[in-house]
Amino acid sequence: MKIPSGRNPLLSSSVNPFLASSLNPARASSLNPNLASSKNPFLASSLNPRMASSINPKRASSLNYRMSSSINPALSSRLNPNLSSRINPNISSNIAGLYLFDLNRHAIGFTVRANERVNLVFSPECEFSAVLIEAREGFWNLFDLDNEWVGFWIHARGNVWLRFDLMKQWVGFTT
Repeated sequence: MKIPSGRNPLLSSSVNPFLASSLNPARASSLNPNLASSKNPFLASSLNPRMASSINPKRASSLNYRMSSSINPALSSRLNPNLSSRINPNISSNIAGLYLFDLNRHAIGFTVRANERVNLVFSPECEFSAVLIEAREGFWNLFDLDNEWVGFWIHARGNVWLRFDLMKQWVGFTT
C-alpha cells in the first residue's frame, strides 16, 4: 500500500501512538476503555450492539451489507477498490479512508466510507474483510463478514483511531 508520509507512523511521530503519548491508551486514560466507562461498550449500553439494535447489522437491515446494496462493495463499484482507483491505496497514494496498522506499525488494511454510519474495511490486497458501524460520534463497532461483533474503535484525534478487541485489549490504530 502507498501510505503518505504524514499518515505513516514509521515516518511521522504525530500519528504514532508509541511516540505521541496523547494517542496511547496506556498513557491517556480517557482513551482506555478499561478506565473510561463512557468508552466501554460493556458499561455503556448505547455502544453495545448486543443491547442496542439500532447499531446491530443483524437487526438493522440498513447496516447489513448483505441486505443493503448501497453498502455492498460487490454490488457498488464506487465502494470496490478493485474497480475504483481513487479508493485503492495500491494505486492512489492518498485515499480518503483510513489506513489500519497493527501494534508493530505494519499496515494491515484500509477503509472506504460507504455512508455516514458505515465504513468498509479491506485488506492491503483490496479484499473486503469487515464492516464498521458508528455507534456515536467518536466510537465505531467492528463486525466481521458474518455480522458478528468483533471489536470497536475509539477516536483519538484527526485520522487516528485506536482499535480494540472485545476483551478491551488495544490491538492497533489507524491514520
